[in-house]
Amino acid sequence: MKVTLALSDPWIMGEELGWPSIPATVIHQDGDEWLVEVDQPFEYGGEKYQYLVISHRHVGTYLNQYTSMSVSCNMTRTTKERVSSASPCDTSWWRGGHAMTGSLMAAQQADATDGPSGRL
Repeated sequence: MKVTLALSDPWIMGEELGWPSIPATVIHQDGDEWLVEVDQPFEYGGEKYQYLVISHRHVGTYLNQYTSMSVSCNMTRTTKERVSSASPCDTSWWRGGHAMTGSLMAAQQADATDGPSGRL
């Protein structure tokens, strides 16, 4: 399933990357935590961002609402090794860094609303 992610924080990351729309593919779902593979992986802070675990950010919103609205979400960078694990959406190991907040939306919804930001 094709989706688009929009970054909102950390601000410095958005500034340095040019506030891109980030096309991705959902490759695993575990309730309201999804694993996505970024279509065009990028580097930031010396780390490659290819796989992200996303979860809804606010009570009362759910990732599956992305087809009708933009859903605020948390995004945590994960590794290829974790992607291959039995629980690829598990972020209990995470202790800080390489995380973002932003929005999840349908790919076609993002295409219709793209503003001055670039695409990765």
